Amino acid sequence: GPPTRRRRVAVVEWVDPPFGGGHWIPDLVRVAGGEPVAGHPGARSVPTTWAALRAAAPEVVLVTPCGFHLDGAAAQAAAVAPHFPGAEVWALDADGLIVRAGPRLVDGVEAIAAILHPAAVPQPPAGHLRRVA
Repeated sequence: GPPTRRRRVAVVEWVDPPFGGGHWIPDLVRVAGGEPVAGHPGARSVPTTWAALRAAAPEVVLVTPCGFHLDGAAAQAAAVAPHFPGAEVWALDADGLIVRAGPRLVDGVEAIAAILHPAAVPQPPAGHLRRVA
């Protein structure tokens, strides 16, 4: 069929203060079929503001705090959700999926693709991601 429209995706790597996704994270979003916004491809993540993240008009917000498993990420994502009314907000197990360079990045791409294209991509195993809003 025709290519699906790429949804606008913001990755929040840290929540207090908020950090947009840097390094390879925007590339993961692009490979997974999304349009990364409010990120810093190939550069370090830098602090930003909720207003700046909102201004990027993300349709999907991925909360991927380093050092938190899924439950901790989901608690942070629930606190982030009110900043993005109308957007899908998801928590990801960042340590298991996206922040460590290596073969598991493929799992991260697959998890993001499952969020963006649920009809076309199988859902990853439990414990990898959770929608909170």
